[in-house]
Amino acid sequence: MRRAVLTALAVGLVTVSAGCGLVRPDAPGPTAEPSAGASASPTSPGGSPPPGEVVSVDRAWHGAQVGFDVHPVEVDGDLAVLRYEFDATSADPTELSTVVLTLGGLGDTVTDGRGVRLFDTEQGVVHPVAQTSGEQPAAAIDWTADDVLRGSAVAVFAAPANDAVDVLFPGFGTVTVPVVAAGADFEDAVARVGGVDHAGTRKLRAFTRGYDAGSATSAEDDDVTVTLASDVLFASDEHTLSRKARGVVDRAAASIRKQADSGEVQVVGHTDDVDTDSYNQALSERRARSVAVRLRAGLGDDFTVSEEGRGESEPIAEGTSPEARAANRRVEIHFQGSLVVEADVESDLPGTDAPTAEDGPVTITTEGGSYRIAVESMVRRPGAIVGTLEAERTSGDSIDPAWFLPAFLEQVGDRRFGALGELAGAHNLSLLGAQERVLPFDYVAGKNSTGFVVRRMLGDEEVEPLGQGQTTLITVVWPDTGQDTVTVDAPDRFRITGVPVTDAPAGD
Repeated sequence: MRRAVLTALAVGLVTVSAGCGLVRPDAPGPTAEPSAGASASPTSPGGSPPPGEVVSVDRAWHGAQVGFDVHPVEVDGDLAVLRYEFDATSADPTELSTVVLTLGGLGDTVTDGRGVRLFDTEQGVVHPVAQTSGEQPAAAIDWTADDVLRGSAVAVFAAPANDAVDVLFPGFGTVTVPVVAAGADFEDAVARVGGVDHAGTRKLRAFTRGYDAGSATSAEDDDVTVTLASDVLFASDEHTLSRKARGVVDRAAASIRKQADSGEVQVVGHTDDVDTDSYNQALSERRARSVAVRLRAGLGDDFTVSEEGRGESEPIAEGTSPEARAANRRVEIHFQGSLVVEADVESDLPGTDAPTAEDGPVTITTEGGSYRIAVESMVRRPGAIVGTLEAERTSGDSIDPAWFLPAFLEQVGDRRFGALGELAGAHNLSLLGAQERVLPFDYVAGKNSTGFVVRRMLGDEEVEPLGQGQTTLITVVWPDTGQDTVTVDAPDRFRITGVPVTDAPAGD
């Protein structure tokens, strides 16, 4: 069986072409000579950028037609400046104000999915917009509006490590631009956004979940965690593995052998907050020991297995609902290796009653109307697949905020994207492997007011409502499944099978 090994989260950077991004038809292609640098518009915050390649983007977005020119990212020390100009036309002036917010890179880096971001999947990192001393996004935008909206924006990030970097524009896709030395007015651009107090990066995480919902696997760098649901392994308040549970642990052992040749394996038991601290601590230790004993038999002498219990001290789900407590009852298996996806689908995929199409558009119907969804491109890069979907609302004129998800707050896996993202994001959009769903890359954004970690997705985190006849682009970056054709699945919403994956141009 063919496998895709996901190690180091490496995704090569490619210049965007017509099949995988947003380059205007008359813009230079990936091998074209660099164009002469264009000066910023008179309203450009921070002054004019230095000469260099400019990536030109043209896109229909909601009710507007938007084009913008993205300049090379300038680097000086630990900081980087991104500049771009844009223009937009629309019959509805309110759409133009939304364009300004989206392209301006505004929004809180923890909770708001509209912010423009840099990402370097070769390095396995995302660069959120930097923060000012007032904890505001270090971004500024200026514009004028007559019959056409025209403007320009500047945003500051942590400096990328490579000589090119991807830029994610929510709703518009990604473009790849060069990274160059800073121009003379670099400091003016930083001052224009209010200065920078903190500019950081976040590691990307790969995440998969088994079709039986009893196990999930995540990987950051070479740190791999297999999470087994305690409700699958044990009866209530018990620590003895059932026959079915022994099979679950045996499959986990087989998976670990594929993902690591040898080494240390740590088994950690966790409980919910029902009963006393001391009782839960003892129960978590007994459950960890039961899994470790079975795991040792399956792994053999090349692995050293240790176990410990942590009781209720490390919940991953907030609150006391049955769903939260079920998520917190778990056994985690930690080891050093590479997350592996079984690529060949030898058995039938999980059934679905959702509309399904073979490498073509699919139409879905919600309470608010109908939508046509098509895959524009699937592009393979080392370690990843970049997917671009186009959605159009074909009927209905009521506000339909959660049209892309079948229900409120239903996430695949315990990934914690916050209420807004979980309501209207693309986080559940999956590629289907032989045994598991492959979810989009994500990363830690910070902590909420109660101290729980909040994650963000590498892609479009808020799929905004559409009016009739309006379109939007949905971009998602997944770990590579190793498949020549993929099945794109939004659980209980739609499924598109047999979508070909195009390799990135050689040398990019």
